Amino acid sequence: MKHSRRRLLAAMACMLLAAGPVNAGSAKAAEAAPVNWFDSASVPRLVASQQGKPFVLVVWSLDCVYCRRNFEAIGKLQARNPALRVVTLSMDVPAAQQQVQQHLQRTRLSRNAWMFGSEMPERLRYALDPDWMGETPRTYFYRADGERRGVSGVISPADWAAHLRWAGIAG
Repeated sequence: MKHSRRRLLAAMACMLLAAGPVNAGSAKAAEAAPVNWFDSASVPRLVASQQGKPFVLVVWSLDCVYCRRNFEAIGKLQARNPALRVVTLSMDVPAAQQQVQQHLQRTRLSRNAWMFGSEMPERLRYALDPDWMGETPRTYFYRADGERRGVSGVISPADWAAHLRWAGIAG
């Protein structure tokens, strides 16, 4: 009995020691690219963070293949127009924070990043847009006056240009 307790204690100690560097790395990642937690009352804060300027809000998920196409398009748009204001909102669970931050750093979209918090995803989606059913990618084009237009799916280059013009953003 004593022998199995010792093994159990040793195994637990090894697990704790192994978890230490992971947590430390995650803290470093959080410092490099902070993510704002999105809850059901966050929409006004998210919009206010753009200080009355037009912007694009990209709602995405790590497991969304089509979201990658939108990220590629946004990367090209930002290369042509560095002043383009982009806000990202990940629908992934809070436990995926480190992977979300890594993806945003790779795509150079970590500047204004948000992530679904611990509330029910349905409640968070409804808070963002009561008419949205949760399909991804979902892109919102915000005008300076706060009016917005939501678009689901991959956006073609011609449609990007039209939506950006509607929002008052040079594309």
